[in-house]
This record gives sequence, structure tokens and C-alpha cells, in this order.
Amino acid sequence: MNPAPSASILEMKTAIITTLLLALGAVAQPKAPNPAVVKAKKDFEAKKLEAAKGDPIVLHELGDLHYLGKGTARNYGEAFKAYLVAAEKGNVLSEATVAWMYRSGQGTGADYKKALEWYTKSAEKGHVESQMGLAEIYYNQRGLPKRDFPSAYKWYLIAAGFGNKEAKAFIPRMEQTVLKEPHVTAEQKAAAKKAAADWLAAHAKKTG
Repeated sequence: MNPAPSASILEMKTAIITTLLLALGAVAQPKAPNPAVVKAKKDFEAKKLEAAKGDPIVLHELGDLHYLGKGTARNYGEAFKAYLVAAEKGNVLSEATVAWMYRSGQGTGADYKKALEWYTKSAEKGHVESQMGLAEIYYNQRGLPKRDFPSAYKWYLIAAGFGNKEAKAFIPRMEQTVLKEPHVTAEQKAAAKKAAADWLAAHAKKTG
């Protein structure tokens, strides 16, 4: 009968085997958690608790975290939910974001009618990107029975009045192509131009 190995021999063998496995990379070393990741998760949980109080700005920020995947897995659906609640509370940036998400079908089903509704809300408050989005929907007949060039013209003029370069560049092209018979009558063009001028004047009074 072979004598049982002594404890010291067993410890030596274990140490040798462990050393060999470490050298071969067979034993994975536990990785220390990334401090930035830990902080992002804590920030997300804190923002989630804060958003539960209903502040629209915080809700929009929570939507951003879901959308970008900061501190949590990226989730466009959850982002849309947070943006929508904030939009329903009147947050203009959230209104514009909800409109865009409805338009693109991101985080929700594509719905141009709802995109038009939300773009209108934020555009009326002076959000230039929404004014452009609204003009493009009217111009391209997105979810509409037909193209509405006068309405598109009005919102391009308003966006241009706020200094939007794309609108300024596009308006002359519209005037050369579609802002004339048979697409648009002279009266319709004049009415759209006046509506834009009146809107800009009224907005200037509100912000002046």
C-alpha cells in the first residue's frame, strides 16, 4: 500500500498546477469593474428615480439615456415612452423628438399623421428643426392625400426667418418649380407668404 501523500506535497502540487494554468491563460482572472460603467449605471438609476416625479426636462434626459444606451441597454421603445410623457407635458424638445420618431418609425410605428401633429406643436413654439420637418412633410406628401406646397412654403419661409440655411437655399428652387401654376396659384403663394410674415411678426412680439 502506497502511503498517502503529505499535506505539504499536495500543496506543492496544487501550487505548481495553478502556476502552469495561469501561465497558459487557462485560469481567468476576475476583472475589476470599469469605474465609468459603474458610474453610468448609478447615474441612470438616479435619473430614473428622479424622472418618476414627472419633471419633463428630467424625463427627456431619461429618454436620452435609453436612446444612447448610457447606464442601461439601448432601448428605443423605452426612450420613446419617456419622450412622449415629456412631450405631453409641453417640453418642446420632446415634442420635436416624438415627431421625428413617429416620422422615422424608431421606437414606435411610423405614423406621419402623428408626426405632423407633434411637429406642428413644436414648430409653433419656434423650434426650427420642427419647422423644417413640417415643411418637408407638406412638400413630400408624407401621410397626406396630396402635396401641400403653400403650407410647405409657409414653414420654409418661417424657418428661413430664423436663419435656417437649408430653408433659405430651398425657397428659390420652390419658387422656380412648384410655386406657380398649375401647382400653386398666385393667390395661394401670396397668402402663404403673408401667413409666414404674420407668424414671424407675432413670434417676435412674444419673444421681444
